[in-house]
Amino acid sequence: MRTTNIKQIFILGIAMLCLSFGANAQAEYKLYAGFMYHFAKFTQWPSDKSSGDFVIGVYGADAMVEAVEALAASKTVGARKIVVKKLSSVSQGSACNILFVGNSKKGDIGSAAAMAKSNSVLLITETPNATSQGSTINFTESGGKVAFELSLSSANSQNVKISSELQKLAIVKS
Repeated sequence: MRTTNIKQIFILGIAMLCLSFGANAQAEYKLYAGFMYHFAKFTQWPSDKSSGDFVIGVYGADAMVEAVEALAASKTVGARKIVVKKLSSVSQGSACNILFVGNSKKGDIGSAAAMAKSNSVLLITETPNATSQGSTINFTESGGKVAFELSLSSANSQNVKISSELQKLAIVKS
């Protein structure tokens, strides 16, 4: 029963975020930003990444920066303010809680995964087969709808814990 309620709340939250943004050319990134907000609520970081501002870094997707900034203006992760950083290199992501790597930078996913592993950063991508390159969460399409793949081995290597409720919503990869 509890899992069903959490799933309903998660889906309702995403739907409400999408409706509040309206339809435009950046709708996909706004949807992704909504998902990332909920991922943050269902993920645990080590103690050194669990206080201060909640930092989301974006590398290679300017429209995603705008979408996350719009979300951050009205949301928090727990009591933590959301700060969005547009990154010009993967190495700048070491201080982030979440690093989103856009498809235009898909060649850097391997180095982003290495950085995420040594800095406890949740790596999120939008590139086919990115979980096999070290991404923890990868946006994909399933049945004409946005879905997400989840690599538990990448989460473990990045020292982040993904809740079982979130795992039930994902396409789990090895």
